[in-house]
Amino acid sequence: MAEGADDLQILIAQAVAYQQESRSQEAERAYRAALELDPGHPGVLHNLGALVARRGDPRSALELFDRLLASEPYYASAHFNRGNTLMALGSAQDALQAFRSVTALEPDHHDAHRALGFLWLAAGQRDRSLDRFARTYDLRRGEDRNGMANRSLRTATRMKLQHDADLFRHLPPRPRDGSRFEMLARLYEGVAAELADGPADDSGDEIVDLSDSQLATLGPDYNGPVHLRDTPEILGGAVNDRLDAVAITRMYRETEPGVAWFDDLLTPKALSLLQRFLCESTIWHDFSHIGGFVAAYLEDGLACPLVLQVADEFRAALPELLGPHPLTQAWAFKALRGEQPIDVHADDAAISLNFWVTPDRANRNPDRGGLIVYREIPPPDWPIVDYDADRARIRSFLDSRGDSALTIPYRENRAVLFDSRLFHGSDAPDFRPGYENHRINITMLFGTAAKL
Repeated sequence: MAEGADDLQILIAQAVAYQQESRSQEAERAYRAALELDPGHPGVLHNLGALVARRGDPRSALELFDRLLASEPYYASAHFNRGNTLMALGSAQDALQAFRSVTALEPDHHDAHRALGFLWLAAGQRDRSLDRFARTYDLRRGEDRNGMANRSLRTATRMKLQHDADLFRHLPPRPRDGSRFEMLARLYEGVAAELADGPADDSGDEIVDLSDSQLATLGPDYNGPVHLRDTPEILGGAVNDRLDAVAITRMYRETEPGVAWFDDLLTPKALSLLQRFLCESTIWHDFSHIGGFVAAYLEDGLACPLVLQVADEFRAALPELLGPHPLTQAWAFKALRGEQPIDVHADDAAISLNFWVTPDRANRNPDRGGLIVYREIPPPDWPIVDYDADRARIRSFLDSRGDSALTIPYRENRAVLFDSRLFHGSDAPDFRPGYENHRINITMLFGTAAKL
C-alpha cells in the first residue's frame, strides 16, 4: 500500500509539473495513470477535468466532473468548472444551476457571481443579473472586498488622480455633502502634484505605488464607489425603436467579413441618462490596461439598470445576428488626452458592438476620431492575447495584406457592429481638453470566439 501511495504521489507531482510547463499532453497522461491507481481521487479528477476542458473536449470533462461530484458534492471548484464546461456545451440552464451551487457553497466566489450575472442577463432576467454584478462589485471594492483589486487601491497615475478630482467637481451639489467633494478634489490634486515631482514621466500615465502617507491623504474610499449616479431602466425602451434591423443585418452580411455602422443607437433620453451616469459616477477604477485611459467593466462598476437594458434590448433587436450570441462582457473606456488612440487589437468574442457617447462638439475633427476596422481576417489559429502583447505582429500582418482599412468617423450615438476577429483601433482622435470632452466608447461583446 505504501509503495502504491508513493507511486500515486509521484504521478500527481509529475502531472502538476507538466501543467506548470504547459506540457498538457504529458500532464494528461500522468493524471490518467494516477487514476488507474486511485480511480476516485478528487484532486486528480478535478485537475484532469479542467485540463481536458481546456484542450476542447467538454463532454469528456463533464463526465470527469460528474464522477467527482457524485462522491464529493461539496467540491466548489468542481461545480465552477462544471459550469464553465456546460456553457461550452451550450447548456445555459444547467450551467446556471452549477454556478448557483458554487455560490451556495462559497458565497464570496467572485467568478461564479460574475458568470451568473451574464447568464441571468441572457435569460432576460435583468434584475437578477444586476444583483450578481452588484455582488462582484462589492467583493472588489465594497465593505466585503476580498483583496482581488488591492493593487488598484494602492497605486495610481497622475492622470487618474486628476481625472477623479475633475469628476468630484462635476458632481451636482447636494446640501448633505457640503464641501466634501471639493475637499476630495483638492486632496487628490495634492497627491497628483507629488507624483509629478517624483519619478513619473511627463505623460502622467506611469503607475506609481502610493506611500502610506499618500494613501492616508486620499482616504479609505480611494478608487472605490464614492458616488454612483442612480440610472434606472427607461419605461418604453432605451434602444431606438426606429433602428432598421433588416438594413443593419444586410449591411453586416454583405460587408464580408461582417461590419455595419449606424446612427442613433439610443433614444435621446437613454443617451442623456447614460452620459450623466458616466460623467457623475466614480466607476473609472482601471487605469492600467491602456496607458492614458481609465476604464469600467460590468463586474467592476459599469453595471447599472440602464446599461443592462441597452445590452438586452440591442440583442433582441437583431435576433438573426445576435440571437445565438449572449453578452459575454461590456466595458467603457475614457481617453484622458484628446489625441490618445486605442491601438489596433482584436476582441475575444463572436460579434462586437462599439458606440460613442461623448457629444460631437468635443471632437475637433468631425471626419476623424472614430474607428478603423481592418477587413482582413487573421488565421484561425491566431491567439487573442493581452492588448500590449501582439501589436507588432498585428501591424506586420496588416501591412502584408495591403489596404483593408474601413474608416468610420466619430459621431455621438453612432454604433459599429463587427466580426470580433477583425483587428480595429482608433482613427486619429483630436478632442478638446476638459473633463466633459473626454472621448468615451462603450464596447459590448456577444458570444465567444470558439463558436465562430
